[in-house]
Amino acid sequence: MTVQTKIPAVAALITTLLAPLAFAAPANAGQIAFQFNGAGYSGSGIFTFVPNVSPPDPNPTCGTLGNNICRTDPPGAYAITGITGSFTDTVLGLANAAITGLVPTKPSNERDLVFDALVPASMSYFDFGPLPADAFTYNNLFFPNGSPIDCDFPFAGTVFDVFGLGFTVTGGYTAVLWGDGDLFGPGTTTYGFGLTDGTSKLIYQFAGAIASVPEPSSLALLATGLLGALAWRRRPQTK
Repeated sequence: MTVQTKIPAVAALITTLLAPLAFAAPANAGQIAFQFNGAGYSGSGIFTFVPNVSPPDPNPTCGTLGNNICRTDPPGAYAITGITGSFTDTVLGLANAAITGLVPTKPSNERDLVFDALVPASMSYFDFGPLPADAFTYNNLFFPNGSPIDCDFPFAGTVFDVFGLGFTVTGGYTAVLWGDGDLFGPGTTTYGFGLTDGTSKLIYQFAGAIASVPEPSSLALLATGLLGALAWRRRPQTK
């Protein structure tokens, strides 16, 4: 096979690899790489997402006379349906421990005394510890264009909202990675991270963690640069 015949195949391969990473509202499933790090811990991997369909409010009497209005998930959300990767924590002695899957969502009623109509309907709890149990909240929602304000926490803009993503790690650990939005001012983004062994809170870092996924502008520049190089190679060479 000559260089000229390889070029279309390579171009098609680049398009195939980049397409699921773009944030142009995929009609079906997509996959995207992620990474995060904080004080002594880090993780990376790939998660799968689909357009979100909000579950009904878990309160069956919502919206009726004398009850709170019904909640729903915010627009622009995608549901994370799968996750793989690895996690490292130097304090716990975990080195590239496998991320084994999502914690399934279990839409739950709020536990706060004051009703918050912005709380997503898919908000769930993972309880651990002796009663009264400690808990992590999560909803496994992904916001490629930045999370909205979806509770009384007045910050936004991260790819996960303040409830975040729940996943399991080899060794009996459960983790939650959430967004704290532009907590430190407009244009800033910060994340939080928690880890439990099911009975104790081993890590809890509110804000200060860093998380990232490929940005649309970066993907576009990569695609333009690679395809431009291929186009240059395709031109007839003269001596």
